[in-house]
Amino acid sequence: MLNFFNFVLAVTYFHTNIIYVNNFQINKLYENNFEVTIINNISKLAISKIKTGMTISLGGGHNVINLAEELHQSSITNITLCSPSELTRMNCKMLGMNVHPLDEIKRIDLAFDGCDSVDYQLNALKSGGGIHLFEKIAAQMSKEYILLVPEKRVQKELSSKVPLCIEVAEPAIKQVLNKCPNLKLQANIRLDQKVAALARSPEGNLLIDAFAKNWREIDQINQKICNTNGVVATSYFKNLATSLITTNTQDKAIEIKKGDLND
Repeated sequence: MLNFFNFVLAVTYFHTNIIYVNNFQINKLYENNFEVTIINNISKLAISKIKTGMTISLGGGHNVINLAEELHQSSITNITLCSPSELTRMNCKMLGMNVHPLDEIKRIDLAFDGCDSVDYQLNALKSGGGIHLFEKIAAQMSKEYILLVPEKRVQKELSSKVPLCIEVAEPAIKQVLNKCPNLKLQANIRLDQKVAALARSPEGNLLIDAFAKNWREIDQINQKICNTNGVVATSYFKNLATSLITTNTQDKAIEIKKGDLND
């Protein structure tokens, strides 16, 4: 697990479009100015929801990082910031923003987060970051949990290209892996992308990426996985998002609330 001092030394660059850790790009490089415009539009609508005196949670993802920059440049004062993401907290601190961990916060007015896939009922898969345990804590503490997401990630059904990420205590890893085929899941332990090691959550647990042909039965699958000994949390966010901010076909940022999308 990356400690505070090593992390400070590791972060070498931070600017609008790219974040680097140990010279590795960890935030997706925006493909073109068109994509930057869309992300900025999403951030501006998100900013409009923030009022003086609020407590705001900033999750993970490049949309959230962009929102942090917009918030830093805004005239909004007297807000309290927190984040479930160690990386987001460090990036914000590099901007001169004071950001608290969740255990220092009693309530959250608005929590903003990214996601990998979201369906028309606003159920989401948040699998990439591996910090879903803490992101769910933020979501459950919040009056409003708002996903910032590109239009292409909003689909009638959750994308089968996105895995269900399962955080598992290491002694139970074999048991969970053996259960996955019975649920028609193809599962593998996640590898660290930068070093020759297994990826781990902030709590030091292992991560399993489980893929299905489709996610039409994800409710039942997730319940059975969560009932398995050693499972800490999964990346399936059921009935947690209150709205999402995305763009329409004219690239205008819009907020979609639960019930707004038809099947």
